[in-house]
Amino acid sequence: SFAGDKIFTMGDQPDGCAILALDLATGKTLWTAPVGRPGGGGGHPGPRATPATDGTLVVSLGQYGDLVCVQAATGKGVWKKSLESDFGGKVMSQWGFSESPLLDGSMVVVTPGGPKGTVLALNKTSAATLWQTKELTDSASYASLVPAEIGGVRQYLVLTDASVSGISSSNGQLLWKAARPGKTAVVPDPVYHDGIAFVTSGYGVGHNAFRLSTAGGRITPQEAYAGKELEVHHGGVVLVGEHLY
Repeated sequence: SFAGDKIFTMGDQPDGCAILALDLATGKTLWTAPVGRPGGGGGHPGPRATPATDGTLVVSLGQYGDLVCVQAATGKGVWKKSLESDFGGKVMSQWGFSESPLLDGSMVVVTPGGPKGTVLALNKTSAATLWQTKELTDSASYASLVPAEIGGVRQYLVLTDASVSGISSSNGQLLWKAARPGKTAVVPDPVYHDGIAFVTSGYGVGHNAFRLSTAGGRITPQEAYAGKELEVHHGGVVLVGEHLY
């Protein structure tokens, strides 16, 4: 990701996983900031997340659940949390925490997964807990959260190995949920457009689309279609006009 004259990325270095800031014009490394230990689950080393930045702060997630916030200008640490030890985080299978954190206004929103709550919102400057979902306790998948406004309510689309759902951005309330089992690894982010939430994953599962109807202040999901034409394993799905690629 980038802001101003800097590019922000991640990588394993000999002494650990790190956030790196590069000069946009030259590619020169301006600073590095430690995140956690190197390596990775399933024999695949290295971090899996893209850092999020608002130009002042950079927030990123290491493969072992280390959530780190640093200053964008200098790389100096602001705060650090562990999705596992601090929030009971649990990933659906062996390949480690992989989502890209979401910076949304004053919040950073992430998906620790597990019995303490699938989705978590922290204050981005202090790391104070704002909410953690009580009604949704699925394990985390490898997908990232997607913000959307549905029925006039701002929310985050959450895809796990068991369901796809919408979580209120203001308080973490579960607004709607549809059962949608995945297998082994659920990776692509959901796509939302014009009242339809589209999800897909590999290992023989394929795609599903859910039409979200709003009435009486409630959102009701109903499966619109399903198939195997877009059985996306690792890559994402791009919406262009009225078509998905």
